Amino acid sequence: MRNSINNILEFIKAYWLFLIPHYIFSRITFIITRTKNPLVPSLIKLYIKFFKVNMKECINQSPNDYQTFCEFFTRKLKPGVHKIDKAKNSIVSTCDGTITQYGDIDNNTILQVKGKRISILDLIQNNKSDDIFMDGCFMTIYLSPKDYHRVHMPYHGKLAFTSHIPGRLFSVAMHAVNKINNLYARNERLSCLFKNDNFTFAVVFIAAINVSSIEVKWKGEVSPPYPKKTITTNHNKKKIILNKGEELGMFKSGSTVIILFDKNVKLLSSIKKGQKIRVGQKIGNLS
Repeated sequence: MRNSINNILEFIKAYWLFLIPHYIFSRITFIITRTKNPLVPSLIKLYIKFFKVNMKECINQSPNDYQTFCEFFTRKLKPGVHKIDKAKNSIVSTCDGTITQYGDIDNNTILQVKGKRISILDLIQNNKSDDIFMDGCFMTIYLSPKDYHRVHMPYHGKLAFTSHIPGRLFSVAMHAVNKINNLYARNERLSCLFKNDNFTFAVVFIAAINVSSIEVKWKGEVSPPYPKKTITTNHNKKKIILNKGEELGMFKSGSTVIILFDKNVKLLSSIKKGQKIRVGQKIGNLS
């Protein structure tokens, strides 16, 4: 009985999202979070209390240090908070958050939740990367409202391609992920494909309702504006090279990151679904 009620509630919470104008909501969030207002510090205090944000880790620990909510969302942490695993062949987490799924890439698909799979090609929409991730592995990390919102490199690599893909802005909370088919490949997203001498990997930023901006280090703000069609950019002639643990980009509110690895990477057997993880924490090895 309880499971049936929970299923009904999840269905309601997920499918009302089809009825609302995602981009209007997110554009309003964009404006509000960048507005300077004397009430901002007080609202940040409430946010910290409600979501139990650990401000002791932050460079700027007082709510009064932030002029806008956006500055607070993208707060930097003190040096040393994130300890990057230095082992030569180690692969590390790109962000702070919760592991919602991980495992092998099966027939060029990844698991969204039990019974729901997503095509890699649908997810990153880059024909040049077709079959690169065959027999590889993946990890999906959810960034909650209390988490640090900057995204870092899982290993060193040279940027090869980016694809900015239009879509909806469904919530990426678990009630939506559980109920909405192909959610990550339906939402707006930015796929960043990296290569080095040893293997290929991709870091995919999944936008969501009220994620008012995605930024990357080499370009700045990517979204908004929102694309009307997929925009794929070849970066092979440029020398955009980032090291393991180096900042790659950020969400200006919480969302989800999906990391894809080719067959040369193996995830740690100790990883668990629901596990909390930090930037720089070892998640796998280059074989």
